[in-house]
Amino acid sequence: MLKTLRRGALTALTISLVAVTVSPVAHAAKAPQPDLVWYLGSPDRSVVDLPPTGPSLGDITVTNGDVSELPGKISIGFYSTNQTTVRVNIPGGREIRDVDLAISAPGGFIYATALIRANSGTPPTKAQTFAIVGGTGKYSGVTGQAIHSGFTAQGSKIEFFFVN
Repeated sequence: MLKTLRRGALTALTISLVAVTVSPVAHAAKAPQPDLVWYLGSPDRSVVDLPPTGPSLGDITVTNGDVSELPGKISIGFYSTNQTTVRVNIPGGREIRDVDLAISAPGGFIYATALIRANSGTPPTKAQTFAIVGGTGKYSGVTGQAIHSGFTAQGSKIEFFFVN
């Protein structure tokens, strides 16, 4: 009986030690690297201010600008957005816009959409996440997310993380 008990305890100890030495060591997670990075020039903006005057539901903003591979360098394409204001009077003068983004670049288009927060009447200055909903040409069928850095006087950066 004592011999069987010792053998059982030794077996359990051996299995525990093997499990500890075989289990993977936890490493600090590395930030995922984007599949594609482009830079957007400062946008040209047109706003359709529906009544009442000032920020209100349904206001439409259309923007467009150049796309480049490096900040301020030669354009490789263009982008455009269609934005509809869906919420106003958020403390701090902010509003929420439903945004559709289309980027034309060599080889096709990439389409993305998001709800963004920005100060009324201005482009977003903080990072925004877009859902990539498709594309054409060499981008046909892409999905994932795009992280837009927010605009500065020099433009902005957009990083693409494709799922497929």
